[in-house]
Amino acid sequence: MKGWLDELKLNINARIALLQLVTIDEEDAMHTLDAWTHADDWPQEGMGLISWDSGDQFIEIKEPAVPFGKRLASPETVLGIIDDYQGAAIFILKDFHRAWEHRPSVLRMLRNLSARLPAREQPVNIILTSPERNLPVELRQDIPAIDVGKPGTEQMRELLERLSSSSNALRNVSPGLMERLVESALGLSVVEAGRAFRKAIVLAGKGGLDERAVRQVLNEKQHIIRESGALELYPYTGMMSNVGGLGALKKWLDERQEAFSQEARDYGLSAPKGVALVGIPGTGKSLCAKVTAGHWGMTLLRMDVGAVFSGLLGSSERNIREAIRIAEVIAPCVLWVDEIEKAFAGSTGDSGTASRVLATFLTWMQEKSAPVFVFATANNIDRLPPELFRKGRFDEIFFLDLPTRAERTRILEVHLKQQGISMISQRFNLDAVAKMTEGFVGAELQALVNDAMFPAFRDNRREIDTDDLLAAAREMVPLAKSHEKHIETLRLMVDQGLVRNASDNLSGEKVDLESIPESRPRLD
Repeated sequence: MKGWLDELKLNINARIALLQLVTIDEEDAMHTLDAWTHADDWPQEGMGLISWDSGDQFIEIKEPAVPFGKRLASPETVLGIIDDYQGAAIFILKDFHRAWEHRPSVLRMLRNLSARLPAREQPVNIILTSPERNLPVELRQDIPAIDVGKPGTEQMRELLERLSSSSNALRNVSPGLMERLVESALGLSVVEAGRAFRKAIVLAGKGGLDERAVRQVLNEKQHIIRESGALELYPYTGMMSNVGGLGALKKWLDERQEAFSQEARDYGLSAPKGVALVGIPGTGKSLCAKVTAGHWGMTLLRMDVGAVFSGLLGSSERNIREAIRIAEVIAPCVLWVDEIEKAFAGSTGDSGTASRVLATFLTWMQEKSAPVFVFATANNIDRLPPELFRKGRFDEIFFLDLPTRAERTRILEVHLKQQGISMISQRFNLDAVAKMTEGFVGAELQALVNDAMFPAFRDNRREIDTDDLLAAAREMVPLAKSHEKHIETLRLMVDQGLVRNASDNLSGEKVDLESIPESRPRLD
């Protein structure tokens, strides 16, 4: 039984006269309500189910005992017709929010009905369907809103089986492939998933569904989620071995790899809530989010904070709720909130949109039960409200300091391997390069390797060597030089135990900020 239907039944049996049903899958919700009229727990014999919309007008889905009769009604008169009806019925008014946008009298009539209908001898309920929560302030206390939500695993499986029945597309599908097909569609509405499945079935042809179908559904899903505005589905982007240094962070993440399993639940472990990484740009915060999802075998969703704060009144709160809803349906997943300070830095000022969005996000982080691991990154923690980092929301906060000499050597090895270069320890004096690159962050070391390849390419496409790397290093001034004060503040927070160092630097080595030159001598 669908959870939303149980909630709807409870409200109707409690004589709550007016309800809002929030769903973008209106047709699927109507099929569910139609099926309910034939069930044993239908409220009472002779109670009708009647829908109305501005196009088809009144339609009797289940005929009531007291004749209703077909009649034409405008948004201004439909509530009066329902008020005059003397039988027992549930009326479904589709897209009725359009009726009160420019007609204040409709709001007053709804409030009057919410108080008057429960006192009737024959029960009458009104269900307002809408694709989003859009009740005006006048109605929020009178009309409970019930979210239908996105379809779960069982409903997706039933949808796929129904759509494939005529083509026999599932005849050669293994249980494992069936599971991946269903999981690939989670987060989509019934309409969206149906469209994705139908495309996959057509592309599969007579051979039936195979691994290509999973890719097709994921591609469709990526486009649909991107169009939703606030979220973007990220593909797999590498392994944890692609991250140089940050040993303490990688160990912490590795220990939680299996923490989302049923075995962990049975053992008594609670699912990890999330982690926040702070540090100057280029230290590898975003890279860690990407590779963590791949390392854990989870879907990676990136929240576009710019899209959350769109220009329409009320849409920012709606966007954050929709992003949360999609993440929970797709779970287990990693929700990556990049540069979170850009989203919530303004929340400590006036009590406007940023504050409301932050409140929604914080409440969800504190209370969420779905296995959604929030991976937040921030360049400047000073701009964030302190309540965001309160214990119980993030499991841990890590500071990504400037990489030590040993870590810079490891990072250089990673980027040289990514260029297809082998026998690195024999061909390069990376210790000399690491010494030259004091204060460089990971992104700058990657750029260093790239810059070193240009003169080698120009010089008869030869292989690069240590001198090329050293020459490129002399041409660069690291970003850390302009962030000394910010780095010192974060290092102080580590010393105070407020955040953890992401490095497993047992020697306590730190890059001396004073030793980073303002400029570097150029080669002759």
